[in-house]
Amino acid sequence: MTRPRGDSHVHTTASDGVDTLSERCARAREVDLPIFAVTDHDCVHPAFSEPIMKRDHCAVINGAEIRAGVAGHEIEILELFLDPTSSELQDVLERVQQHRINRNQTIVSALRTHAGLEATYEMLIHRVDGVLTRPHLAEQLEREGIVESYDEAFQQYLQSGVKTYEPLKLVVCETVISAIHAAGGVASLAHPGYFQPPTPEHTFDSLASLIQRLKTAGLDAIEVTYEYGASGFSPPRAAALANKTDLLQTGGSDCHGVDTSVTSIGDVRVSRSQFRRLYERSDTTIRPH
Repeated sequence: MTRPRGDSHVHTTASDGVDTLSERCARAREVDLPIFAVTDHDCVHPAFSEPIMKRDHCAVINGAEIRAGVAGHEIEILELFLDPTSSELQDVLERVQQHRINRNQTIVSALRTHAGLEATYEMLIHRVDGVLTRPHLAEQLEREGIVESYDEAFQQYLQSGVKTYEPLKLVVCETVISAIHAAGGVASLAHPGYFQPPTPEHTFDSLASLIQRLKTAGLDAIEVTYEYGASGFSPPRAAALANKTDLLQTGGSDCHGVDTSVTSIGDVRVSRSQFRRLYERSDTTIRPH
């Protein structure tokens, strides 16, 4: 049997991953992964000048992962095959990055006031290679001994409902999807099983309604192959939603680096035929192999 071809959901040090792009490529070679997408939060990796590049015998797709708003809910949209020179894409990325900066400044100020955090915002942004995120803040809380673990940091200080949490201002999904298409890319709903509707007992029906609305806004695909663990959601359910709404399928490890995720790069993949459909939906003329 031919092994599935690519991992369409991978993070690097450009956001909250712990591995560089070079380290990602080296690991991809080790696990016989010929193609993968870099989908860092709210940014495109600075190494990209085109939608696809060849590096260390790998085809690497330019992508991103952006939080967006739809009908009062927060979702994340994967962007694949992006032209990084697109002005509309750059405008949207600048907006979401500024929203994240404002949020981070508010959270850090609250942590210094209520948790005794010593690090300043300026110190923190100089310690990361890319976008400062809550995982970075969790690591700093643990480093300073304010909490004993990463999980405790989120439970006490970084999750919704606690005094030091600040919600992220969201760009609406229509704007995000429009920017993806303007950049010649493909828009996919990331890990749909994590969506939390108002009535949990109707998760499947509510998720189907959400996906239909996103399709009306131009959504191209949903992430089907993904490791949900014991959450109760599964790839077959995601596949059923994709088939019902005639959407393409993406899939990936969502790996943030060695020993940071349940899955590693290449553990979760998109089949060759699915990957071909995604490529054909994009506007890029650069062959991935």
